[in-house]
Amino acid sequence: MVRQGTFGAVFVVALSLGACTRTVVSSPPVIRSADAPAVAVNGTGAATSRGAVEAFLASVKSSDLQAMSGIWGTNKGPARDLMKREELEKRLVVMQCVLMHDKWRFVDDAPRLQTGGHQQWQVELTRKSSVAKTTVNTIPGPGGRWFLDDVDLVPLKEFCR
Repeated sequence: MVRQGTFGAVFVVALSLGACTRTVVSSPPVIRSADAPAVAVNGTGAATSRGAVEAFLASVKSSDLQAMSGIWGTNKGPARDLMKREELEKRLVVMQCVLMHDKWRFVDDAPRLQTGGHQQWQVELTRKSSVAKTTVNTIPGPGGRWFLDDVDLVPLKEFCR
């Protein structure tokens, strides 16, 4: 989540994309999707590293910034508890724009890298006729919950055109 590199990357990509507009919805932090596990109503994060990736991408697809803010975080907890609301929303909108997809899949069944508490997954996103692979990092946080803390947005820059 809130590593300096992630935020910097979000805004570098945003600047290179120009105006990125999306209609987003905000709802209670409940994620229910065929391809993602449920997250407790008042809970944040996910029970597993893989579940954090699944829940985050499901919330991106449904344009649910509230749900995204409960899964994006650090070892200290969800981003929504760590950032000012205005700043958080700006960053989430950029990520939602760049990560919007028609479908996605894990490239591997297990994390590609596990170091320093982080787990790195490679995912493939498809949007219309564009297909791109990128890495997504997760980290355990409070209460043993997992948070998505970094996404390499550069390979996805064509998705928000």
